[in-house]
Amino acid sequence: MVDRLPDVLGMPVRISAMVEALPCGLALLDPQGRFLFCNSAFIASFGIEGDPSGQDPAQLLIAEDRAGFVAAMASARASQAGTSELRVRLANHADERVTLMMAHSPPAASMAGSELLIGVRDIREQLRLEAKVAQVTKMQAVGQLAGGVAHDFNNVLTAVLGLCDQLLTRHLPGDTDFDDIDQIRINANRAAALVRQLLAFARQQTLQPRLLDLRDVLDPLRPLLQRLLGPAIELEYTYSHAAGRVRADPGQLEQVVVNLAVNARDAMLDGGRLSVATRLITPDAVASLNQPIMPAIGFVELSVNDTGTGIAPEIASRIFEPFFTTKPLGHGTGLGLASVYGIVKQSEGFIFMHPRAEGGTRFSVYLPADGSGAIADAGVAGPAAASATLRGRVLLVEDERAVRLVVERSLQRMGLDVTSVGDAADALDMLQDTNGDFDLLITDLVMPGMDGVQLVHAAQERYPTLRTILMSGYAEPPQRAAAGEYGMHFLAKPFASSELLAVVHAAFPSLKI
Repeated sequence: MVDRLPDVLGMPVRISAMVEALPCGLALLDPQGRFLFCNSAFIASFGIEGDPSGQDPAQLLIAEDRAGFVAAMASARASQAGTSELRVRLANHADERVTLMMAHSPPAASMAGSELLIGVRDIREQLRLEAKVAQVTKMQAVGQLAGGVAHDFNNVLTAVLGLCDQLLTRHLPGDTDFDDIDQIRINANRAAALVRQLLAFARQQTLQPRLLDLRDVLDPLRPLLQRLLGPAIELEYTYSHAAGRVRADPGQLEQVVVNLAVNARDAMLDGGRLSVATRLITPDAVASLNQPIMPAIGFVELSVNDTGTGIAPEIASRIFEPFFTTKPLGHGTGLGLASVYGIVKQSEGFIFMHPRAEGGTRFSVYLPADGSGAIADAGVAGPAAASATLRGRVLLVEDERAVRLVVERSLQRMGLDVTSVGDAADALDMLQDTNGDFDLLITDLVMPGMDGVQLVHAAQERYPTLRTILMSGYAEPPQRAAAGEYGMHFLAKPFASSELLAVVHAAFPSLKI
């Protein structure tokens, strides 16, 4: 290109070479609107192949933007001194825009037969960054919406499941109503599972993290994964002995692996191979991953590789969005990868998807090694305790009337003396009126006005021996952190009566006879 610059511009070679080396794109058009000259930056921005001379620049744009480009050329021809500017999408990068500036050619170029000059400011990197920010903002907004929906929906499910449990105690298996009630309970639990996936995406579920070796999670999963994948798909494990430990919720980590495996299975309908591997990423090696958002700390990588059909580039940026699915109606909720994303992010990890050169897809999950930067342990209920009669006074605080009635009845059936109120202010008044004569405070976490954490803090300042259980179907991270700081026990909604009983038995054994 440089060899012919003097003939095109009528300039010395050294000046032409400077034009060629400009970091912004520059092109000259002849009176017919065809390329007369393009420098290297312009060719790179437009993705031009071969010699551009004589080509129509409008053909390099998507069809919808060509009329605007022609109009801008006409405007530039009509204005001797002005400049026309427009943003267009290129045919080979339809999802990105570049900004073009058009003006009359300078006298030296006009003498060489050029009529218009086009400058291009390559803002593709800026647009990519803007798209990433927009995507993160959208994911956060959807997460907040999902959390709010989950809170209200979990209250409804808590009431439904509680009433089912109570009705089932009045009917024996084989009764006409028993099967109907049991079906209501089963479908309510299915709805609860969907809400848990929403909360996983929103990063608002209650995790039970502990230090663990990924092998202790992956080895027991092998039989389940093999059944899920079927005989046509080969399952392969590769462990790095130096991978180290992570701090994570083993149950949720299992869910991550299962969801990724199911997603891979659906991409390998004709069979293939699924490879699960772990390795240690040292702080010095983080930069080589080319992921600027990852801090330079140690990570344990869990990778899931398949040999399937891969993920189309046009949908790659949307795969972690909730309810986005390419499966036919009735064959997927679109929450599998969304919940994986939420679990990983709530565990302060990172997840990335890459197409494999040999075909298929690679998902890489990076969790902080040895618990570095991981979330704190949360207090949770253990398995259901053996049935035992309880004695004690309980103050129940719940703003949702249906939930309050169900929980109150369940506690009374355990043998407890229950006083229930609808908000934190009434609870503090009740404590003051009785001089704190309660053995146990059970309160909802998210309430209008004073929330559950604030209520417990105020109550324990006056009555430090008062023990507490927090209930919630949704909690913002600051509230969860505060709950952990005060050592409160947490019961996630929706819950069955047996789960409520287990928490009371495990956390407050002194209430037993």
